[in-house]
Amino acid sequence: MTACIIMHNMIIEDERDVDADIQGHMEAPTPQVERVIDENTRFQEFLTRHKQIKDKDAHIALRNALIDHLWDEYTNSEN
Repeated sequence: MTACIIMHNMIIEDERDVDADIQGHMEAPTPQVERVIDENTRFQEFLTRHKQIKDKDAHIALRNALIDHLWDEYTNSEN
């Protein structure tokens, strides 16, 4: 990994244009972000998402659907 990073940096250094006009480039515009002012609403949305992630019934249903899919995929093939 270290060798890849070093070689990448060497390529970038070799290919860069030393005479390039740095001042001519424009910066990216600042994105407009909408902030939620009501922290209670934000926290409630977090709790709702967390509950959906931790839902045991949904986990079991998804697990069984995955098992059925894999069973159908690999038992019906001729390989």
